[in-house]
Amino acid sequence: MKQEEKTRLTREKIIAAGIREFGSKGYKQASINNISGGISKGLIYHNFHSKDELYIECLRLCFEKMTERLSTEESVGDHNAYFKARAEFFAEKKNEAAMILEALADPPPKHREKICEIRRTYDELNTKRIKAILDGRELRTGVDTDSAVSYFALLQDMYNLYCCRRSDDQSPEDMILFHEKNLPKLFEYMLFGILKGDGHDNT
Repeated sequence: MKQEEKTRLTREKIIAAGIREFGSKGYKQASINNISGGISKGLIYHNFHSKDELYIECLRLCFEKMTERLSTEESVGDHNAYFKARAEFFAEKKNEAAMILEALADPPPKHREKICEIRRTYDELNTKRIKAILDGRELRTGVDTDSAVSYFALLQDMYNLYCCRRSDDQSPEDMILFHEKNLPKLFEYMLFGILKGDGHDNT
């Protein structure tokens, strides 16, 4: 095996172990010392100079995986399909999901600028999907697509933070299950409202 291939496989192994550590414990509690799987600490630091460098690389891969999954054409314009694709990814990739939710809701202050860069493609995809869902629907007077998208993004940010803050006594799996179970409902409340018979009922 060539040295380049060995280096690539080693980095992949370290990143996989890093995602398990950061996903299960969160950024603050995660430690290089706890990364297992037959990887020596010296080997980790040979490939990544610090915990922060490893964290950023792990998070980048998590967002890439999720964005790739959500990019399927089946979810375009159909909010049920879109949220189903999210739920399937989060169910299969629990540690990746935990890292993503923490980064979205409560990012480490010193990494906020870098995280904004990492999540840009994901945010652009989200905007595209929400616009596709709204396309062809009649919006209320005074509401345009851009303001609706911005409003949902604000609600989602607050919801992400709520789920992370309430997860102190929950496992990452329970937090993710709660988050993905209720997110479609939040979107439908925004889309269709919660009052009936007020002159804006869509039924």
